[in-house]
Amino acid sequence: MYIIALLSIITSVFAQAPLAQPNVLVIVTDDMGYGDLSCYGSLQIPTPNLDSLAKRGVRFTDAYVSSSVCSPSRAGIMTGRNGSRFGYEHNLHLAKNVTPEYIGIPLNEKLLPEYLSELGYRTGLVGKWHLGESVEGHHPNNRGFDYFFGILSGSHPYWPTPGKHRLERNGVAVIDIGSPYLTDWFTDEAIEFTTAKDRDGKPWFLFLSYNTPHSPLQAKEADLEKFSHITNVQRRKYCAMQSCMDENVGRIIKHLKDRNEFDNTVIVFLSDNGGSVEVSHAVNAPLRGGKGTFLEGGLRVPMILSWPKEISSQVYTKQVVATDILGTLVSAAGGVAPQSEKTKIFDTVNLIPYLKGEVNDSLPHQTLFWRMSLRASAVRDGDWKLLRPNSEFPQLYFLKDDPSELNNLIAENPEVAENLLGKLNQWEHSLERNPAIISTPQWSKYNSRLYDREYLLQQPLPDDTGNHWKLRKSNR
Repeated sequence: MYIIALLSIITSVFAQAPLAQPNVLVIVTDDMGYGDLSCYGSLQIPTPNLDSLAKRGVRFTDAYVSSSVCSPSRAGIMTGRNGSRFGYEHNLHLAKNVTPEYIGIPLNEKLLPEYLSELGYRTGLVGKWHLGESVEGHHPNNRGFDYFFGILSGSHPYWPTPGKHRLERNGVAVIDIGSPYLTDWFTDEAIEFTTAKDRDGKPWFLFLSYNTPHSPLQAKEADLEKFSHITNVQRRKYCAMQSCMDENVGRIIKHLKDRNEFDNTVIVFLSDNGGSVEVSHAVNAPLRGGKGTFLEGGLRVPMILSWPKEISSQVYTKQVVATDILGTLVSAAGGVAPQSEKTKIFDTVNLIPYLKGEVNDSLPHQTLFWRMSLRASAVRDGDWKLLRPNSEFPQLYFLKDDPSELNNLIAENPEVAENLLGKLNQWEHSLERNPAIISTPQWSKYNSRLYDREYLLQQPLPDDTGNHWKLRKSNR
């Protein structure tokens, strides 16, 4: 009887024991096209490692970022809040007459690594920061990251040489070159960071922020050779860089599997915004638009989530936003996602109950909003989207039937447009601060061109020789 009772107590204890905290890996690429992974339809770029991750995890079809340019988009990931709420709508370059603290994420905003550090995590950032360097408090090591290796600015050449690079480790300039190609070097550092768990026993959080395939387009000869059949030189370089990135993601996955950590590591992979068409020759097909626009091609991005121990494989078609990453990861780590208050509104939703099928009767977000002052604003409510570029008349699209945004329905549905405009105005009234930084006037002409140009809406074939990135006026 005593043995039975003891076994019953032991069984009860083990049944109630919490799961070990998962490791957390967020991988962000830079300016990658929606259609530039084979699991998202690419016919030119095989990405077997990311395809495998998507097949065994969650592939999102309607994942959005909170901005169509790098810095405010990353600010949304880090804070769980749309950057417009705290005056962060534009990139940081050429900021003049601005309080230095606001040339970056304001210091009173709590970031994702700070939440996870409080939950016992060892935190690291490898790669691109681009979230402020104007004051000492902006540095990653002062924003919750125990370890930082990478660049503080928005871009960097891929072939670093001694004395001619901007790489640092925890605030100290790097002298020795660890790997000749930057994407490989970032991966080496990422693997080293995850292995360092052995030294302190803590779970780890790593933000692996690749700068690929952001310009300058520079690829390894071995990768270029794989795409020698593509005659467009810029597109060939872009494809080679994408292939290299996929191989490096495969290296990390293999490393985690070899250490038996893969099943209990939450991996989130996404791009920080839509692909750059004019600079990088990305493909966002079937979406129109690209980086810098609030068309779908600028805002909707590939996103994959993997956590085999907890979440089954699936394709998730409801709209989510990158600000959800914070609430989801904090919850996965055993914490509580931050909740909105009267004076501080969060835009983050814990997606885990939705992905587990525990919530089926609602959307994670019924309505999503975007604004970049003097350039555009937009709102998606269900399947309706109202777009207001500064250079064009307002436009209304029904995304379920028209993801390429070719059929402007505003004339036939003025009441829908009016309702969405009211929601957009109400959201703008809820913002806490006006933009601290606004792009210089020269960007207005560039922005107008982005909305007026023609975009590739079908995937190019493997040996397609067309110059689909040549600037042409839209034929809508």
